[in-house]
Amino acid sequence: MKKTILLFVLAFRFVYGEPDVDLLKQEVLTNLPHIDGWCSKEKAIHFIDLIMKEKPKVWVEIGVFGGSSVYPVASAFKLLGSGTVIAIDPWDKIECIKYYDPIKDSTDLKWWGNLNLNQIYTSFLNLLKSNLLEPYCKVLRASSEIAPKEIESIDVLHLDGNHCEIPSTLDVELYLPKVKPGGFIWMNDSSWEQRQDAVEKLAASCDVVKVIDNGNCVLFRKR
Repeated sequence: MKKTILLFVLAFRFVYGEPDVDLLKQEVLTNLPHIDGWCSKEKAIHFIDLIMKEKPKVWVEIGVFGGSSVYPVASAFKLLGSGTVIAIDPWDKIECIKYYDPIKDSTDLKWWGNLNLNQIYTSFLNLLKSNLLEPYCKVLRASSEIAPKEIESIDVLHLDGNHCEIPSTLDVELYLPKVKPGGFIWMNDSSWEQRQDAVEKLAASCDVVKVIDNGNCVLFRKR
């Protein structure tokens, strides 16, 4: 009897899918506060919903840190059984601070300077391993300036790397051409003054789909 019920439940999930998505969201929201990073619960849910609707094959994230934004994406790909998130981050102190102004950005310099980025990188790898997400995530420990040569085309791009004006704009210039027409671009911290040039470059060839996180994260679609 128990076996029959289990088979019925599995068959129901296979056919209708929604119970699995709901369980995935519950699991992600439960674990998210324990992962280093700044991915809000709202953002994680929107990431999962986009994957379930569009079924992208390649999702690229620039600026991984502890993996809080990669985690819901890779978990959704795991549920689907296909898809890869390419996680790009140098996890290198010099790369993190090289565009900061010593006076204007002194607080940020101090904060990043006190981090053990090797430890955060190791923690991210453990996150992938412990949740069986390694088959759905390709990790590139490199600066976003170097990594493009490893990527052919992108279905969804998540821009969350160095927020200074020069690297923010450069990330758009390097990666937007690789996004397929009709593909999506998430711009995190889009309201920051330093990122306005990058936002304008996106707006020139993309349409705004939605705005979340109190206006701080914008989803664009490439025309």
